[in-house]
Amino acid sequence: MQITNSAYLAVECMAHLTGCTVERPGKTLWLARAIQRSVSYTEALMSRLRNAGLVVAKKGSGGGYVLSRPADQITIAQIFAAFDEPRLATGRAGARADDRAANDSREAAGTDLLWDSLRSTVLGYLTRVSLADVTSGGVQHLWDGRIAFGRSTDGIERPSPQA
Repeated sequence: MQITNSAYLAVECMAHLTGCTVERPGKTLWLARAIQRSVSYTEALMSRLRNAGLVVAKKGSGGGYVLSRPADQITIAQIFAAFDEPRLATGRAGARADDRAANDSREAAGTDLLWDSLRSTVLGYLTRVSLADVTSGGVQHLWDGRIAFGRSTDGIERPSPQA
C-alpha cells in the first residue's frame, strides 16, 4: 500500500480543524506550523479539501478554514479520496492495460484479486473511521482485533511476525 504524505498531512490538518469554529477559523499559517510544512504547501492541501467539500474557507482578515460538517460525519476515507488514496504499489501498477491483458495468467489474476481485496479492506476500514474517532482516541475500538501483533482473539494460535 502506498499513501502519500499529502493524504497523511490532510488528515492532520483536518484533525487540527476539529477545534475551530466560524468565529475562530484555523488560519493557514497555524496549520502550516502544525504540520511543519510551508504555507503554500498547506494552502494546496486545503484547496483540495475545499474542492472535495470537506472544509469551508472564510475570507477576510479573520479568515481561515473550518470543517464543512461535524467531525463525526467526515470519514478518513473521504479525506483520502480528495487525494485519490490509497494507491497500491505493486510491480504491475505501471503496466499499461493492453500489456497486462497480453500477459494475463491465472497467477496474475490471483495477485490482482489479492491487491484488490487488500485495497477494499483498507477502504472499508477507513470508511468506518470518522475524524471524530481520530481526535477522540476512538480508533482503537473500531479495529475488529482478529489479528493484532501476532495474537488473535478467535482462539487460534498463529506465529508472531518475528518468528
